[in-house]
Amino acid sequence: MTNAIKDDITELAKLAYDAVRPRNQYDYQPYSVERVFRESVKAVKNTHGIRIDPDEATMRIAGRLEKLPSRTRKARRVKAEESESGDPFHERVERYAETFVQRLLVERYECKPSLLKRQANDLADGFYAATIRLQRETTDDTTETN
Repeated sequence: MTNAIKDDITELAKLAYDAVRPRNQYDYQPYSVERVFRESVKAVKNTHGIRIDPDEATMRIAGRLEKLPSRTRKARRVKAEESESGDPFHERVERYAETFVQRLLVERYECKPSLLKRQANDLADGFYAATIRLQRETTDDTTETN
């Protein structure tokens, strides 16, 4: 993974962690940790054309992620006061979706979901590592202050 991809994935993990987290902060199961990223890929991969419009992709991802905490017991919304930005949930989800689309889909994969899908497993591995690092930092910060 190049440094540029690593930076993009780390930024996506930060934005996702600020909006949706595993319900249990000690849940390091890969699927729970990677869920936001994998749902983002799913949101754009089932298009009927070769390319997807960036605005459509952003809407698909944001819509899917806004519903995610309601659809599973493994994920929860991060409350505004608990988030780093303090913004409402929908704004944080939209920020993540816009960044995902711009940095990955547009800049790296030319708006071609099939190219993104081919790299999804490797990218999810990086997303997992970056998110686990954030979970540990959050846990360490909480432990030190108590």
